[in-house]
Amino acid sequence: MTAHRSLRLLRGAPAETAVRAARLVSRLASEAVLWIGDETPPGSGLAPVAPKRVGGLLGRSFDAVVLDLHARVDADLLGQAQGFVWGGGALIVRAPPAGAPWPPSPALCLPPFTLDDVGTRFATRVETALSAAAADPADDGVPLAPTSHAPTGTPEQAALVETLAAALASETPSISVVLADRGRGKSAALGLALQALIGAGRRAPRVVVTAGTPDAAAEVLRFAGSAAGAESPFVPLTTLLGPEEALPPLDVLVVDEAASLPVPALQRLVQRHPRARMAFATTTRGYEGTGRGFVLRFLAWARAQARPVFEHALSTPIRWAAGDPLETHLLAMLALDAGPAEIDATRGPVDAAATRYVELDRDVLASDERLLREVFGLLVHAHYRTTPGDLHRALDAPNLSLHALLWGEHVVAAALMAREGGLPPDLCLAMTAGRTRVRGHALADTLVTHGGHPEAGGLSMARSVRIATHPGLRRLGLARRLVECIHAALDSRVDLLGTVFGATPELLAFRRALGYRLVRVGVSRGTRTGEPAAVMVRAVTPAAHRLVDALQADLARALPTQLALQSRDELVLDDALVAALVSGSPVSPAPAPPTTADVDAAVAAYLGGPAPCEGSAWALGPWVRARADALRALPAPERALISARLLEHRSWAAAASEAGYPGVPAAMRALRPALRALAASAASAARPDVTGPGSAP
Repeated sequence: MTAHRSLRLLRGAPAETAVRAARLVSRLASEAVLWIGDETPPGSGLAPVAPKRVGGLLGRSFDAVVLDLHARVDADLLGQAQGFVWGGGALIVRAPPAGAPWPPSPALCLPPFTLDDVGTRFATRVETALSAAAADPADDGVPLAPTSHAPTGTPEQAALVETLAAALASETPSISVVLADRGRGKSAALGLALQALIGAGRRAPRVVVTAGTPDAAAEVLRFAGSAAGAESPFVPLTTLLGPEEALPPLDVLVVDEAASLPVPALQRLVQRHPRARMAFATTTRGYEGTGRGFVLRFLAWARAQARPVFEHALSTPIRWAAGDPLETHLLAMLALDAGPAEIDATRGPVDAAATRYVELDRDVLASDERLLREVFGLLVHAHYRTTPGDLHRALDAPNLSLHALLWGEHVVAAALMAREGGLPPDLCLAMTAGRTRVRGHALADTLVTHGGHPEAGGLSMARSVRIATHPGLRRLGLARRLVECIHAALDSRVDLLGTVFGATPELLAFRRALGYRLVRVGVSRGTRTGEPAAVMVRAVTPAAHRLVDALQADLARALPTQLALQSRDELVLDDALVAALVSGSPVSPAPAPPTTADVDAAVAAYLGGPAPCEGSAWALGPWVRARADALRALPAPERALISARLLEHRSWAAAASEAGYPGVPAAMRALRPALRALAASAASAARPDVTGPGSAP
């Protein structure tokens, strides 16, 4: 029988709370305790786990988790920590003394701001929630007892296992989807369904399990038992999406934590294996992300496919008891159970023109729980991966501002904006040369570092981080009205506005209609969206207009070759997206054909900077051809690498193999030095021989 979990809140100086926490876990086996922190627990024999390594332990459970919050409040770590605790166990939080201020988070201190500019609204929220959830302080002196590690499955889970096993055993291709909060046993259900499938005595199907990492699939494989043997290993997603001849046809494919994978990759997975029975599971409200992108995009897409889709949910927890107070308090504190406002239909249809625009005061937002949950609920509902840390940043990061449209008193659209730019010239030159990067200035960084325009960093910018409209009020013009209101509010404060997002034809068209111009396309797919990053900007001042003209001219030259190289790397974009990208790259008037000076400048920028080669490939190819003799003089590996990638437009994998490099990353690292060697060789060959005939004695 599973039990509730408890929260022990230990207040005091760091050394004092460490001693008290060590006393609380003194009766527990060392492997049953997760001590998160950078210092060694006093006299306990426990090995601390650094906060940055905690994510690698997902899927494991402990009798007690000790979390140090003296130095800073880490929202994501708080969410992760509670998910590790067995029913009957405890989350032990070490905190500053009662009444002492919680320190602001250094992670939110971005240039040009100082630590004094970082808010403590989220820390106040944490303080209030932890105090309400904490057990009786008298219990803090009583060591914890070991908990039961044998949670029993629920009737709900058993019914799901039977249903999944039947679907996976059928000869009819299908897609089964399991949605659940953490701790509900969805991974175990997938594994038990595979075990039942293999044990049914039928012809052994070809079964494959995949996830974002092998660790993320560990629970499925553990419960699958013999179904996870040599005939059915974990297979990385990249292999499943690789050349078709490299993988036999599949009968059954199971994907765990599907929300952690790009939606387009999941779509290609379904299309690549049309005869397979598939099962996808994901966490809907978790500390690593909400899974909303999976529900909004992949599941909606799957329902429109010919293959039948069976949707399932698990609501009863297995590792702890239903109604667990620790889960309840922390879920509310982190607002991951927030949702969009319920709009009163009696007011009549929502009219975008009649909504009220506000730039939200974050002190007011922090004190108004309804308003906060409506704003954050929109962001949770609309974005692929909203984490607890996003709430912390929204409340306290000094470079961020929140903007909203209100219908009556309810939020129907919201946007998060970031202040960027205004960087000193010497810093921008160092960024262009690849000697440094600037955290928290994503738009300025890409225009300087990847775009090769150091003057961009000095401009003041506002970047749209996220924008969301009420899911029941889409296509009413709310997003357009909100952006236009933001323009009116910010145009007098900035040189340009911009945004970086996973490119889709719809989003490109939306921003273009609002005056934004496409100035850069990423050379790889986003790890979350599965789509290339698009950088779009709207100039306000004359200096910004000049910059945008130059950036668009650069893109017009670079994009055809860049897209060709991406297609060789199997980063094939659908025709609609390619058309949307290409239609935005021409400039008026069209840039003049590149001169030798243009080519030399682009090559010099690549050789002296950090940008990937694809954006400069339009110039690198002709530049290499003009140095054919020097190329032939290079050592074989460098010569083969340059020829394969830049002259023959082979994939990175093919170029690495041709040149004898151990893999794609090694080949990528080697290309720039190889081209520098080519430049030096060509320059040496062109230099006059000062020791030859006719030279001075």
